[in-house]
Formats: sequence, C-alpha cells, structure tokens
Amino acid sequence: MKAKLHLVFSITILFSCFCAFGQQAYWKSVAKESGFKSPSIKDIGKAQAVFSLDKSIFSEKIKPSHVSKGKSVVVDLPNGNGEIVPFLLTETPVLHPDLAKKYPNIRSFSGVSQDGKYKIKLSSSHKGLQSMVVNLGNREKHFMEPVLNKPNAYVLYKEGTSGSAKDAFICGTQKIQQSLTAKTIVPLVDDQVLRKYRIAVSATGEYTNYHGGTVVDALAAINATLTRINEVFETDLGITLELVPNNDLVIFTDPESDPYNGNLNSQVQNTLTTIIGEANYDVGHLFNKVSSVAQNNGNAGFIGAVCVDNQKGSAFSSAFEPQGDVFDLDFVSHELGHQFGANHTWSFESEGTGVQAEPASGTTIMGYAGIVDGNDVAPNGDDYFHYYSILQISNYVQSTTCAQTTALTNSPPVLSPVDDFIIPKGTAFVLEGNATDPDVGDVLTYTWEQINNGVVTTNTFGPTNPSGANFRSSPPSPDPKRYFPRLSEVIQGNLTQTMPAENEAWETVSEIERTLSFACTVRDNASGGGQVISDVLDVHVIKAAGPFVVTSQAAAETYAAGSIQEITWDVANTNILPVDAQTVDIFLSLDGGVTFPIALANDVLNDGVEEVLLPGNVTSTARIMVKASDNIFFAVNASNFTIEESEVVLDFAELSYVVCQPNDIVIPFTYRTFSGFSENSTFSADVPVGLTAVFSPTNTSTDATSVDLTLSNTGSVAPGVYDITVTSTSTSVTKDVILSLTIEDATFADVVLVSPSNVQADVSLNALLEWQANPLYANYDVQIATDVAFSNVIESASGPFNFYKPANLEGLTEYFWRVRPSNDCGVGTFGTPFSFTTTQVNCKTFESKGLPLEISNVGTPTVTSSIQFFEDLPVSDINVNLELNHTYLEDLMVTLISPEGTRVALISSTCGGLNNINAVFDDDGVPIVCAGNPAITGTVAPLGSLASLKGESILGEWVLEVKDNASSDGGELIAFSLEICVEGNFRPDEDEDGVFDDGDDLCLGTPKGVEVDTNGCAVYRFAADNFEVEITSETCRSNNDGSVVVTATDTAIAYSAVLDGGGTPVSMDFTDTHTFQNLSAGTYSLCITGTSGLITYREACFTIVVSEPDVLDVDAIVENGFLELTMDGGNFYTVELNGLATQTENSKIELPLKEGRNTLKVYTDLPCQGVVEKTILNTLQPVLFPNPVESMAQVYLNGYVGSVSIKVFSSNGRLVMSHIKNATGRSLEMDFSELPRGTYYLQVEAEEIKEGFKLIKK
Repeated sequence: MKAKLHLVFSITILFSCFCAFGQQAYWKSVAKESGFKSPSIKDIGKAQAVFSLDKSIFSEKIKPSHVSKGKSVVVDLPNGNGEIVPFLLTETPVLHPDLAKKYPNIRSFSGVSQDGKYKIKLSSSHKGLQSMVVNLGNREKHFMEPVLNKPNAYVLYKEGTSGSAKDAFICGTQKIQQSLTAKTIVPLVDDQVLRKYRIAVSATGEYTNYHGGTVVDALAAINATLTRINEVFETDLGITLELVPNNDLVIFTDPESDPYNGNLNSQVQNTLTTIIGEANYDVGHLFNKVSSVAQNNGNAGFIGAVCVDNQKGSAFSSAFEPQGDVFDLDFVSHELGHQFGANHTWSFESEGTGVQAEPASGTTIMGYAGIVDGNDVAPNGDDYFHYYSILQISNYVQSTTCAQTTALTNSPPVLSPVDDFIIPKGTAFVLEGNATDPDVGDVLTYTWEQINNGVVTTNTFGPTNPSGANFRSSPPSPDPKRYFPRLSEVIQGNLTQTMPAENEAWETVSEIERTLSFACTVRDNASGGGQVISDVLDVHVIKAAGPFVVTSQAAAETYAAGSIQEITWDVANTNILPVDAQTVDIFLSLDGGVTFPIALANDVLNDGVEEVLLPGNVTSTARIMVKASDNIFFAVNASNFTIEESEVVLDFAELSYVVCQPNDIVIPFTYRTFSGFSENSTFSADVPVGLTAVFSPTNTSTDATSVDLTLSNTGSVAPGVYDITVTSTSTSVTKDVILSLTIEDATFADVVLVSPSNVQADVSLNALLEWQANPLYANYDVQIATDVAFSNVIESASGPFNFYKPANLEGLTEYFWRVRPSNDCGVGTFGTPFSFTTTQVNCKTFESKGLPLEISNVGTPTVTSSIQFFEDLPVSDINVNLELNHTYLEDLMVTLISPEGTRVALISSTCGGLNNINAVFDDDGVPIVCAGNPAITGTVAPLGSLASLKGESILGEWVLEVKDNASSDGGELIAFSLEICVEGNFRPDEDEDGVFDDGDDLCLGTPKGVEVDTNGCAVYRFAADNFEVEITSETCRSNNDGSVVVTATDTAIAYSAVLDGGGTPVSMDFTDTHTFQNLSAGTYSLCITGTSGLITYREACFTIVVSEPDVLDVDAIVENGFLELTMDGGNFYTVELNGLATQTENSKIELPLKEGRNTLKVYTDLPCQGVVEKTILNTLQPVLFPNPVESMAQVYLNGYVGSVSIKVFSSNGRLVMSHIKNATGRSLEMDFSELPRGTYYLQVEAEEIKEGFKLIKK
C-alpha cells in the first residue's frame, strides 16, 4: 500500500474533507520593542515581525480531534513576509505514539499555504510555538520563536539574522576518504521511499536546566529541533526522524549526577546502549549546553554510523545557546549529516575525502560558514545539503536495513540530460536545467553547484586556481538557470575575483585551461518526503580562445527607439575549433542587466559585428548581451545606454533577409506609435530596378498594425546583396529602416582555395584552412582526406565561415582538402582539391641540471628548476617526468611554467598526508590515485592541461615551480625532465651546450654541463676565492697615499691587472702579488685577466673604493649649564674646554660649563683634519657676541623661544633700529652693518626678558 505523503497544493477540491472554522483574528501584529528578549534573535530590530497570539483560540484550532489521523485543518500562521495567511496544517508527530501519550502537549505539524507559496514545520508545547517557514519560490527560510518576556508573543526572523553565537564551533568528527570523481552519476533520492529512522536524543543536565529544568521542558526543546531538522531531511534526503518511546529516560536534569563529564562520544554511546538498548534505536545523539561560545563543538563519533551497533549513538552537539535555527540546522544537522555518511564539503584545508567542493568555509550544511576566521564565505550557513552530501547520504542509507520504509506516490522529477561544453577562458557563462514533474503542484527548485574537489582558501581563490571550486554553492531556486558569475557581478565587470572577503561573491571565471565540473540538482520540495534528482556536466575552459568581450556601447550613449545600431564583440577564436561557436544571439536589457527579455538577433554569424534594430522601449539603463547560440558563454557591454522615445517605430524582427530566385519574399513588420502619435503614415520602399515592392496595408495611423512587405520579380534582378530602404512617411515624421536582401540562385562557382597553397610543405598541425568568401554562399562543407579520391576522409565539417581549423592532423603526412558551397537555393559541388604536407614531429627528452634541490621544512619555501631551449619550434605534445620526495604532499603545489607564462598545475594539495612522487604527467594518463609510497606513481593526468601549451614556442626557459604552502614538512626535488614533441626538427647539439652543431658550434664535444660562449667553446673562469684584495685608504685628505694589494692563489697563471679610476688606467702583469700605490680617494674598477698555456680566463672585475678621513665636524648644544658635543670624522678626539683637555673615542660627550664665556677646542689624532674652535656663552641674561661688532652678531637668549623685541638707541637716546623677531633656538642673528661707528644702547624685551647693555660698533 502506498501513502501520498506530500500535500497537494491545489486544495480547493478537498475542502469538504477538512475541518474548517470561522475566521477569527487570533494573531495580532505587535510593535517591535528593544526590551523584547528572545535567545533566538539578539536584535529584535532585525526581526521580520512580532505577533501576539490568542492562545485559547489557536489551541482550539489544532485540537487533536481536528488534525490527528491524517486530518487537515486550515490555520492562519505568519508566512515569510510577516503576513498572516491560511495554511493547510496536518499533524506529523516527531514523538513516537507511546511517548506522545505521556506528553500530549508536545506536538509537531507540517503544512502548505493555501496559495502554494510556502511550506511550514510547526512545533507546539507548553513552552509555546516554534515554526520554520520555507518560501518555495526562493527557498528563503523564516523562523518563529517565543518572546521570553512577553507572554504569547512571537518573533519572526529571517534565516541568518538571529545573531546566535556560532563563531567558535568546532566539529571534531574524523574524515573518511571516498573514491568519488566529478563525473559520478548515480541516482540521489528518486526511489519513492520515505525512510523513517528511530532517533534517541539524550540531554545533559545543563541542557535541561537551560530549557527550564524538567524532563518535559527538555523534551519540548528536542521536539522543536527535530521538527525543523525533519523539514530539511525530508526535502533533501527522503528521511524522517522519530523520537524513541522511552526517550525521556535519557533526559537528565542534574549536571552533577548525569553521566556526562568527559568523553561525550563514548559516554552517550554507553548511556543509550544501557538505557535505550541497541535494538531499540537507529541513530543516537546528545544535546549539551556549554558555558561559553568558545566551547561550542560537536562530534558525530563516526561517519556513516546509522544502524551500526555501538557506533550509532556516539554523536553530540554542544552549544552555548542550544536552541534556535543555528543550533538546529547548523550544529545538529551537521553532525547528523556525518552520522548518515556525509563528509565535510569545505575546502580551506585538505581532508582527502574527494568531496571538498565548496570554496574555503563553504555555506551548505556540511560546510563551516561563519566559523573559519579568514576563510569564511558567509557569516551563516544555508540550510540545505550540497550535491556531494546528498550523494554520500543516499549511498549510505541505501546500504542500511534498519529504516522503516513507506512507499511514496510522490514521483521524482524528470531532468533532461545536460551536455558538456567547451568555452573560452576569462568569459562568463550560464547553465540551465530543464526538469518536469508529473505531480501537479510540486514546486521544482534547482541548484547548480561546482563539484571539483580541491583545497581552496581565501588566498588561493582566483581565476588561476587550478583545482577546487571557482564558484560557491547557491541555495535552491525555482530558476533553472544560474549565471557564472551572477549577473549583478557580470554587469559591474567583475568576472574575476581574488582574495574575497566574507559575504562577497566568491565567484570567478577561469583564466587558465581547466575543466570545471557541475551538478544540477532538482528538488520537488514535496511535503512529507521529497524526491531529488541530478545530472552532471563538464565545462572545459580552453586557453586558445577568449576572453569573449562585447566592445561596443562601452560608454554611455543615447539612441533613438527604432534606430539601427552596430553591436561589436571580440570573437577571440570562439568561432573555430575547439569552441566552434558559429552563431550568436543578441539580447537587450531594459533594467540595467537584471533581465535580458528582448531578442534583438538570433543565430547571427559569430563574426564580431552585427546591426540590430532597437525596439520602441524607452529606458536609461539598456544593456546588450551577446551569447553563443549553441553554447553557454556570453558577454555584456560595459555601460548602460539610453533609448529615447520616437513617435514612430518600424519594428522588424530581422534586418537581413534571403530569397531564392524566382521566389517572392514576404517581410513582416509592426508599425508602432508612441506619445499619442496618430498621423497617417504611408509606406514605401527603395528597391533595385526590376524588383517590385508591395505593402499591405499601404498606410495606417493605428499603433501595433501588422504590415507585410512583399518583394516579387526577383528573377529579373541579378543575384547579389542589396540594401532595401523601407520608409514610413506622415505629415511630420519620416522614418527609414535599411534592410539587407540577399538574392540567391542555384548556380555555384567553385570555391577558390587560398591557404595552405597547393602542394605546400611543412604546414603546421595548427594551420587554418582558408578560402575566398562569397556573399551568395550561406554555408561551406569542407573535407580533408589522405588521398586525392577522398576515399579516406579523416575530417569533415560544415559552417558559414570561409575558414576551418582541423583537429586531427598528424605530422609528415600529405593531406587533400576541398570545399563545397551551398545556400538556401541548393548545394554546389566540390571544386578541385588542394594538397599540403604537414611538418615533421620530433620528440626528445631534456633533463634539468643542478638537481637535487632541498625543499626546506622551515617556512613556506618555493623551489624552482629550469630547462633552457634555444630553438623557436612550436610544441606538439609535452609530458613532465618528476621525482620528488616530500612528506605531506597536500602541502605542495607543483606547476610547469612555459616561457610565455602559461602555468599548468601538475598537483595542488593532492594526496593529503601521503608522501613522495615518482611519475610521468601526461594528459593521456590515468587520474591520480593516492596510494603507497611514492603516493603518486606511473603515468598520470596532471591537474591542469598540458595541451594548453600546444602551439607555444619552446624557445626560452621552462620552469618547474614547487611551492610548499605549509611549514614543518620538507623534502627535495630529485629529478625533473620534459618529454617534448615539436613541429619541425631539433637542430643537433650533442654536447647540450645550447650552441648547435650544424655550423654554430666551433668547439664540438665540450663536456656536458660546462659553460660555453656563443661559439660553443668552453668558458674558463677564475675560482671564486682565487684573489685576495687588500685596500689601504688615504691617511689624510688629499695625501694621495692610498694603495691596493692584489694577491693570487693560483701562481701558475700569468695575470694582467688594470686599475681604472676614471683617469689614466694603470696596467700591471704579475703572477702572485702586485701593489697599486699612491692612490687618491675614489672608486676604481680592478679587472684581471689571465692565461695558462692555451687557456684564456674570462676577465674578473672588482669594484675598489679607496676612502679618506672625513672632515672633522662638531655640533654643540648648551642646556642647563652643560655642553653636549656630537663629533664626527675621527676615531679619537681631544676636547679642550677652558684649557682643560679630555680625550675620548666616543662620538658624543657632555661637559659642564662655567658661567659666562667658555672657550672650546676640538681636534683628532690626525693633524690634517684641523681644529674646531668655538666660544660658548653660558648665562641666564641676554648677551651680545661679539661686542664690539663689525656687522653680524648673535644675541644669546639662554634657550628662550618666542617673540623678541630688539631696539637700538644712539648715545643721545634716539631710536635708530627696531626689530621684532621670532626666536626658535638659543640665539638671534642681528645685522648691524648699517650702523655708523660709535657707542649705542641695545634693549632686549620678551615675555620673561627685559635687559639692556652697551653696544660698540667698530
């Protein structure tokens, strides 16, 4: 017998079976007050709404007699928008019937809103109501919880806004490794079975006390948590949980006497085994309250433990606030996910499970959103399971036998198969699913998730990341399409992203060649047991094409409605293999790129330019999208532009038309008017001679009139491409639209082949076949064969372009090729073929020198080894041989870098804690399987694509980069070589010195590894320690007594030394030691050459600096009666203050001053440095020095800083000079040169100074 457990949305025909009641207003909106308290939301101001409930009326509504035994009742409840709407509610107990009899007030319900837009899970108890409302349109979730300090009041809040403490949560569950690949295709949840598992939930005394202190309090909280969990498990997994009959026996009320005080995993397992009994439950869990946020943690004990005795009850979830959506759906659901077989999906570090496909922290239930500082994608997780989690859990539960199964009549959706695609690098794309559901009313939602496994952190996330996810998971949506990146980012030009912060997009296109794998997961969201299906595809990003970019409308422009505008884009090799997108569609957005509902052109050539007719829609936020017609990639122009209103628009679906002689062609269009325009318009057409144009109707004044333009008598016009001007003429408005008409016939001339030319030799394997274009030919068929009779066609293609890039050419082979034209009138014949011979392909192995190299276990080193090529030959194929020892391979990223800068990742955070590599990396190798030691062996496929190097020149330096991203573990790079195949012939170089043996190498057979010159002859260099250079500086400045002594270690060599200081160079021959004397201070170049028999040594040069003593410099500072001297230029100083000498090697010295005038003399032990003499005044009163004065003098102010008035009076009292100066140091400088000789009176006044004294002018 089958049970229909999902609720039918079209419920009107069933109302006769429901118990309905009169509409009574038992919910009332309440103003949000800051004083309201709810542990489930910290800031009531962020709540969606607050309501008060008439408890008695509501209790009557949900009486067991109304909703038990499958009955349903219409009950008003808050929806996600904070509106009170009717829901069709059915009781769906979480408690086993025996347990429910003991606690009849603890109940659970499921429902669907009458408008079919929302699902609800509702729990009720003596503690009140708690609900979880799911918007079936956008999958947003809202939660309702009681307000603690206002009876019968409830707060409604959106998922992610609760502010509940999650930050420090640590999941201690140990990983298990899986063998999943991105292309794993298995059914998810489509067997039409609801699996019920008996769950036992124990509670610590702390948890029970948090919820009120009694068993019934804790049981009510457990019921509320499981009610919400069942919504997710039923929808995503087809699993429901029922609390065991005697669960109240494992709810403890006293923290001191409960059995939980240490290892919670083993203690809860022992408790459930002892009290519940292993035969009486299928999965067990412990709910615990901890004393701080820092102690938030959980551990499932085992991954995949449901139904397994002595393991199935080992899980616990501990939280500072063990209630609400964060605890229910982030903590408990996460650990239950482990118990049902799911690993973590985050990727900020490696677990080696094969399912780490969410960047950094991830955001789904098995991720770590909000708790990985520096790697958080979002502050809170989303309440759904990732594709990989559903896959793992589905695989696991289908292997169990302990579930109670119920057959569902809910049919699974049907998803059309999805295809793989090849797209250009650096380009946005869109994936679209197409699913149906035979069950009327099921609301299908889609998730498109990237499923590439690999370590991705904030630091490594970006367009050049070779592994893992480039795109975060996004919640299920009814929209079957997902744009990558999201359209809002594309519109802003944000196609790439590096170092993303929390709550940013976490989406980036790839700028390197790699394969991005995606899963399309479809949920039917049926209540009581959902069905989930999926399919997977690969998006191959290639280096040889892209980025695909719209280049027109790059800045703000204004166009008239109905005008013809040119759209341009960079084709970027997307119209040839391997992308081979022959045509594109062009769309118009009127809302700034939020939607693109208007098709301006369909299936037009992907040639980079197209004219389009703008419709009559008026907007200031228009955007253009150009998208490949049969592919997923697209681009959007860079700026909004404006479409202004026109009175008349001639709305043609197309601007280009084709007709075959002698047929007529009917071109329909719509006559549209705006702004109340009502004049009569007459239609006319400017056509070539012989062609007849007839309009029906011939004129109109009515908006939205359909008009047909019939062009006839085409047989009287020569085949060709013609412009047809269609005109609408009224009294005040004339509107023209120029159409392109191609008149074709069935006569075909042979296609003229161009390149490669006939019988051409040494043609590249990447050559492009080209022929002359003919506007009367719509399509070309091209064939390539190995014989002139074309009995062995190895490649054929058809397309609108006059070129084709073969994909299957082999080296040193003669090929024949031909082209046949066609159009709408018929098919031509193949013309005379051309032949060409491809170049020879040669392969050779080149080894890196200078190995092994240490990979230090200190820090995060990067080690490189290189191979140098000196020939300009294109790569045909390349493999990498690598031997490397390193513990914990997950620390490493190994990359091959070409001379052009192309990076190909060989491994990245691969193989977890396993060690060592001895392998050949080849695109044709098998996928890496981590096992044994070395962990990677044999011929394996690299993480990136070595094929992306095809066609690049080998000329230059090829670098193997080994980047160690973690400290502590190290190793060594033992060997690295390249097996490289090129188009053409390697020039001979037997001694591998880079100078070719066929004419360039004058010294054949030099030992391998020896340095050679451009002639291939060995270069001899002096040993690094062959010379000792001793420099003696000048004893005093300008003494010219410096010297340089050169001593050679190897005395068997005849040396010649040249010392050049910018003047006349000095040369000298020697064999052991030579001295250059009488040198002045300066910088010299010392260059030494040598010979020993037939060997001539390369010149070795040194930079020589002959120094001289510095100038003696003395700075003096007087402060508080002390003299502080700072001296420079000597090694030993003599300081004489007032005739008392002090000697010192220190550059600074402090000496006491006497009152009044002090004399200072400073000199060194080198008389040539001279003597510094100064007079130092130490007085509290202003002093003039010198006095008598000739011109300049200093007025000493004893450190005063500020404004100073200085006046000079003649002997008869007349004021002859007056200045106000700003003193910033110890003294002020005064100029008395203008004063005549004589005696004067100087007056100094400041804030704390007023002094006067005699001044004698000499």
